[in-house]
Amino acid sequence: MHKKDDSLDKKEFQESELKNKRRQSLALEQTIPLSELTLTDPIMKVTLWIGSFGVYNESILTFHSNGFVKRELLILQTFGEEQRIESGWYNQDDSAKVLKKFNSFKTHLWPELFVETETITHDGTQWKLEVCKKGEETSSYSGSNAYPPKWRSLKKLFGHY
Repeated sequence: MHKKDDSLDKKEFQESELKNKRRQSLALEQTIPLSELTLTDPIMKVTLWIGSFGVYNESILTFHSNGFVKRELLILQTFGEEQRIESGWYNQDDSAKVLKKFNSFKTHLWPELFVETETITHDGTQWKLEVCKKGEETSSYSGSNAYPPKWRSLKKLFGHY
């Protein structure tokens, strides 16, 4: 009986560790030293808008030439009149992880429009993603109740949980 209890305890421990690992997120700092921002240009700005009935969220990731990333999150609720703005910088290590994670979505392979095919949902969720790289034409992707692969992971990267 102890072996069965031990295996259950081990399984519960592993599941708990996995949940804790998922909860860990990249450290977002309110500011970085001004010396890190001198002579640096934004090289890519990615904006995600998510809206539904009465709620509008906008999140921006700005990638800088020195390797730092700034994230801004605006939550606007038209009916509740809430406005919340969160802004901060990732340190260099976490900035590299953010860039790697964003690139893993392979947005350049996405269609411009994601279309709901199985059912027609009224008053659902609309979204738009714009990728603006320095020296290139802006790429736009959008959908209404239809989403790209890894949608939840994409939203989490932009600060939507």
